[in-house]
Amino acid sequence: MSPAAAHPRLIFGGSGIGDDYATAQDVTELLERLKAAGVKELDTAARYPAIKFGASEQLLGEVGAAAQGFAVDTKILLLSPDGNGSLEPAKILDSVSKSREALKMGGEKLNVLYCHAADFETPLEDQAATLDGLHKKGTFDKLGVSNWPEEMLDEFIAICDRKGYVKPSVYQGLYNLVSRGHDSLFPALRKHGIVYNAYSPLGGGFLSGKFTSGNTEGTRFGKDTIVGYYSKLQYDKQELHDAINALDKILQPANISKIEAAMRWIAYHSSLGPEDGIILGASKLRYLDENIAAINKGPLPAEIASAMGELWGPVSGQK
Repeated sequence: MSPAAAHPRLIFGGSGIGDDYATAQDVTELLERLKAAGVKELDTAARYPAIKFGASEQLLGEVGAAAQGFAVDTKILLLSPDGNGSLEPAKILDSVSKSREALKMGGEKLNVLYCHAADFETPLEDQAATLDGLHKKGTFDKLGVSNWPEEMLDEFIAICDRKGYVKPSVYQGLYNLVSRGHDSLFPALRKHGIVYNAYSPLGGGFLSGKFTSGNTEGTRFGKDTIVGYYSKLQYDKQELHDAINALDKILQPANISKIEAAMRWIAYHSSLGPEDGIILGASKLRYLDENIAAINKGPLPAEIASAMGELWGPVSGQK
């Protein structure tokens, strides 16, 4: 592949809007930077940010992100960590109404409306019917699901086929160099014409290597928050720290940073294609610039990409 090779669409993840980007001025500067970089899609949720649910949507509405031409994706409010009860018909309708109001969508459609997580209690038939009703009203363009098991997705699609309902066309999931559990899901997604939007391409900063080296200052791993807790739960495993140390040995001779390598790997050497998306999360504008610049460097040297690909074997037991 040449440096001009196509890469997945770049999407900005808004989980830090309302936290890292705390004011309308902060968000305005962020959107200007995204425009300059050609990033036209924003991913938020009724539950963002973790410290103040709804603030992300409110700030994006306050600065008129949709009116500025950004495609805005959001997620139905997740009422509990396990998602159960979140997709009851009345809860869906209430969440979507409040999200559209906060985002100041006016007559514009949401680009993607996601089910933030699977709801194993509410009948799938009820979920599908309610979402289809909203789609028919022009509330959103594409239906998305996030973190759904393949069996539930298949069952949901079968219901939609029988009833003529709108089907999911976007799947959002955790995917990066050391979190490739969804590789097995891609054949099913391709069969159904569903694109994959990958979040946490740097593992919440884990792939920078700071956590492994013990330097957690300024990272989510050094924060005593719910996000910090779950980040440690996800990545504080010896097999993953070993992978970071192995990555160091691969990259040092080429003088390529771990962050740059991880971004170039997911953009050009992973299971993602040009139709898929990479959700970029950056707590500071300079990190956003660095991540986009890394992707713009194009594919990695073949021998480095191959060696990085082999890191998955020893950690494949981790999700």
